[in-house]
Amino acid sequence: MASRKITPMFNDYVYEAIRRIAVEQGFTPDLFSVDFDEETRLECDGFVSFVFKAIINGDDREFTLWCKVPPNGDERSLELFKRECFFYRETLHGFYEFQAEKGLTEESGEGFYATPRCYLAHCDTSKAEPEALIMLEYNEAFEKWDWDKLEPINLEHTRLVMEQLGRLHALSFALKEQRPEVFEQFKQATGAPDSGLVTLLKESFDRALTTMKTRFESEQERIVAVKDAVFENLKGCSDPAKAEPYCVVTHGDCWINNLIYSHNENNVATGVILTDWQSSRYASPILDLCYFFFISAGEQFRREHLDGLLHHYHGALADFLAKLGGDASRQFPLTTLLRLMKPYRDVLGS
Repeated sequence: MASRKITPMFNDYVYEAIRRIAVEQGFTPDLFSVDFDEETRLECDGFVSFVFKAIINGDDREFTLWCKVPPNGDERSLELFKRECFFYRETLHGFYEFQAEKGLTEESGEGFYATPRCYLAHCDTSKAEPEALIMLEYNEAFEKWDWDKLEPINLEHTRLVMEQLGRLHALSFALKEQRPEVFEQFKQATGAPDSGLVTLLKESFDRALTTMKTRFESEQERIVAVKDAVFENLKGCSDPAKAEPYCVVTHGDCWINNLIYSHNENNVATGVILTDWQSSRYASPILDLCYFFFISAGEQFRREHLDGLLHHYHGALADFLAKLGGDASRQFPLTTLLRLMKPYRDVLGS
């Protein structure tokens, strides 16, 4: 097996795991090779994982894995990596099993399957040689999709996101009511205070303040006061207790950089995959919506389309929840969605 270490986390465990997946995929043992493409860097902006391709060759075919390992010496990033492992290994697996019980298979096109297929999600750093790796399906669309992050998203692509967020959140409402003991495990694992995320955001603010200092030196006191007020509001809106009984398992980082679209021959968007689940947590569904609209959509777009897209989101949620045996009119009415959104609408510019 060809190899070249890019980090101490990229160790014998990684090589052995890739070899095991190769055999599971039908490659003849000891008759295949593995090449590593370290330049892919699909998650270079996130700083949570090193991402690379493992390309398996043998038996006159090629199979590519999308691999992620945590960076070294950063406990905060490691905690987020563990959270993403839990989502793929436990939460998503539970979601898939529940949908299968309801007859909502991936082939039916009716369920929530808008994630990369996961072959392995494991993180154990207690050993002398850490074991940490996430292996996902690879598709060329992962690299072909290249939206300018500074370019606001359009209506066509946003409607697809609303549909998948609606389905994702519907799963939580259904499981909370029908499998409370199962859902409690997901809730407890993702509901801990997100001190690491808050620290990361504070550091980002401090860097911004340093950048602004020379241009706005006379306003530093007011800017710092705004920062403090923002974080008080952040802690409040992120508190699940204030949004109960409507909290769900959220994506937590739903913006254009973590979405991969597929398009038909006419370049019309036909589907979307949500990636990078390291911030997934138990929280208000409103946070996923506001996060997406504030970061990925422009003010004019929100003014023109927010109402219609919220209805589209709720329609997708209600339709899917009904298929899961639930009832949105009782568990998460449209009036409740609009009421919970109301405090954020001025901020969103709509």
